[in-house]
Amino acid sequence: MVDSKQHEETGGLFGYPPKELYSDKFYQDRELFYSDLIKYSKHCNNIYGEKQRTRLKDLCKRVLKYLEQSTKWEENKNEYDECILLNYWLYDKISKYFANDKDYIDIAYGSIQGIWRTLVDDSYQVSYYKKCKPLFEKILKHSDWKKGKELYDYCINYKYIEQMCPYYDKKCVEYCKYIEKKRYLYDHFDNVCTRGESSCPSFYEKCKDYNPNVVLNTLKCHEKMKAERVVTSKVSATHYPSGKEQASGTPVIEITPDTSHIGTKLGHSVLGVTPVLLTASVLYKYTPIGSWIRNLGGTRTNSIGDVVGGETVGFLANPQESADMLFGDTQNYISYQPM
Repeated sequence: MVDSKQHEETGGLFGYPPKELYSDKFYQDRELFYSDLIKYSKHCNNIYGEKQRTRLKDLCKRVLKYLEQSTKWEENKNEYDECILLNYWLYDKISKYFANDKDYIDIAYGSIQGIWRTLVDDSYQVSYYKKCKPLFEKILKHSDWKKGKELYDYCINYKYIEQMCPYYDKKCVEYCKYIEKKRYLYDHFDNVCTRGESSCPSFYEKCKDYNPNVVLNTLKCHEKMKAERVVTSKVSATHYPSGKEQASGTPVIEITPDTSHIGTKLGHSVLGVTPVLLTASVLYKYTPIGSWIRNLGGTRTNSIGDVVGGETVGFLANPQESADMLFGDTQNYISYQPM
């Protein structure tokens, strides 16, 4: 099991903030700098394959270092099994190295597994004999291995959370949120294990007691989380009383009776001006009134254009063109007949 005091000393020495949760401590310790890794080269240089050889040899050395320092392994003896963590850690690291070459993940793991298994099965290898062994067939060959890893991490971490919560309120709330996020794991494995599928992990029975649906009600942080949600919902309701939140960067234009009335009045005004202008244009062009106006204006043939040159210019800048547009060649058909 991880020595907490040693973990804090080594983590701080190499610039890593010490972890609190058991699984985090274990994984962090596998990543630390060790000056003596070279002594495992005689075994790890035999890795086969050409892809990511340097990285795989480094992982191999770290596995052997752990084995050398660990005690003999007895499967299922303890609730907290570091051998399971070691297998998950190694497979997870390899899966990240070959994220774009997934078919090679099992090959890479197998190249280290071969060296590893040979050592733990060899009674002459006193430093490794009968220690943690590869668990590919038991926990890693299934497509949902990542969920299995997350479930096991949570299971061994829960004991720490349970013991810490009565004394540290702030941390307790933080970890209760961590627990809540694990609900989906139990939904998944409940279905898998109920159906008796081979991918049901061997440690699932031990983890069942830590189902978030059960344990959250026993931790005092749960009530505080509920209170926080109530406050948050009230704040949201205050900012958005209608229940509709404004989308970021999207202006909201509210249509009120006043703005609607303004639009209606403007529309009526425009519609009222239009027939007056069109009628004036027709009278000016096709009747004696037009001649009379032209005589009064002398050579100012653009009098109508001038009349509408004010505010209505944007609407009908050229009444002559507007009349032609509406009536086409009607000058060929419309004439004034004196009574």
